[in-house]
Amino acid sequence: MKILILNGPNLNFLKKREKIYSNLSFKNIKKKIFFYSKNIFDILFLNSNCEGKIINFIQKNYKLKFLIFNPAALSHYSLSILDCLKIFKGIIIELHITNLYKREFFRKKSLISLRSDIIISGMGIEGYFHAIDYIIKKCI
Repeated sequence: MKILILNGPNLNFLKKREKIYSNLSFKNIKKKIFFYSKNIFDILFLNSNCEGKIINFIQKNYKLKFLIFNPAALSHYSLSILDCLKIFKGIIIELHITNLYKREFFRKKSLISLRSDIIISGMGIEGYFHAIDYIIKKCI
């Protein structure tokens, strides 16, 4: 089975950003995710700083059963991504490394949540593993 893991802007700079995100590089996080799901799923993985590239990736894979999506800052204003997610046929797990509700006022609202089936927020990079565990339980 294939699952999508999609990450939005600036996540490629996690180790360089504020420590509230992670002290690991995104490359190391990606390796951990692939290792964790080894022999269970084929993972289609994308990290992009470009909204259009994210939309194209979702559209290309809209028939798949699961999407783990960390939209990052795009969470708060991207109507175009929300509209695109409405065509996605499967379950969408929205993921945020930090707790949105302990952040600045403008980060407390996620437009993406209007289409998300599940929201994981504030668990750090462990959130990715919880999302994968949910998918494993859903498929067994």
